[in-house]
Amino acid sequence: MDVAVTPAPRSLAPVVRLLEQGVGRAFPTAAVAVLFHGEIVLRQAVGLAAQKPAPQPATPETIYDLASLTKVVATTPLILQAAAEGRLGLDDPLAAHVPDSPRSTGITLRHLLTHTSGLPAWIPFYVEESGYDAIVRRAAAVAPASPPGAQVVYSDLGFILLGEAARRALGAPLDALSRTRLFAPLGMADTGYLPAPALRPRIAPTEDGTAIEQGMAGEAGRHYRWRRRLLWGEAHDSNAYAMGGVSGHAGLFGTADDMIAYARMWLARGRGPHGAIIAPTLVEQATRPQVAGPALRGLGWALSGPQGWWGDSLSARAYGHTGFTGTALAVDPENDLAIVLLTNAVHLGRDRTEILTLRPLVASAIARALL
Repeated sequence: MDVAVTPAPRSLAPVVRLLEQGVGRAFPTAAVAVLFHGEIVLRQAVGLAAQKPAPQPATPETIYDLASLTKVVATTPLILQAAAEGRLGLDDPLAAHVPDSPRSTGITLRHLLTHTSGLPAWIPFYVEESGYDAIVRRAAAVAPASPPGAQVVYSDLGFILLGEAARRALGAPLDALSRTRLFAPLGMADTGYLPAPALRPRIAPTEDGTAIEQGMAGEAGRHYRWRRRLLWGEAHDSNAYAMGGVSGHAGLFGTADDMIAYARMWLARGRGPHGAIIAPTLVEQATRPQVAGPALRGLGWALSGPQGWWGDSLSARAYGHTGFTGTALAVDPENDLAIVLLTNAVHLGRDRTEILTLRPLVASAIARALL
């Protein structure tokens, strides 16, 4: 998409230097974009998006595996749209919308959105199952490890099930729903599931093989036939890949420009360039604390506090999310600010802690320059 860019203030030069210093240490490539008072004040890329068959410098148009940003860029808004249309209620039992889930668990859609369902964080379903329906059934059958509502445990399983609830409520697969209801109305032309092979030259590859999940799966994955190739244009997350590349928890690809377009809609209280995308009352609800305690969660979103990747740089009203591949988004309505940082940090392997240190430094440098 064409994006009008205002000249970046000199005070944002430290942000670019931080990213340049991170190349090869925190990530091979990164794209940053900053929206401030309705203007894009920084739009920059560093590093190489690909190194073979020939070096390809990254650009702001480079496409990244968004990983868990899928949860807030596709699944959460689709659930909120379905709620606004009366197709589901946020406090409905999960079993009312995913029949394979037993009613006895007491899990509601709100529990899933706030990561308070009691479901575990992650299970490698793909070592025993393949196909969207099979993995949804397996996720629905998992019993909560703690009573719903008792504590926050960030869970991929919850968003696998929310994706299915959205699919059933709105009557189409997630890739079609997100394209027609979200991305097309917002002009997000480069965001979606299952990127076409022709887009591969623009895509930043992720891991070379699947060593990270092999380590996570342990004995359960000992006999699994792992992907032993450079993951380039296919979902890095193995559950999402086994589901056909389309899931509520992961699988989306997109650009920094498109994430800015998405954040702009949230800053406009759910309004896109052609009309309402999310009801303002639901935007307000989604971005306010829904659970007590230090692990502040909205609906889908992490809020300012220990789970906010931006540290203490932004206001108490800020909210955001990260993705395992090295992606991050933050929206601060009090300061009319949005920050997008997309990387393929996972390409450097399991020991990729530099990105965890660098992200809050980037947010801090942006805040010092603008706020």
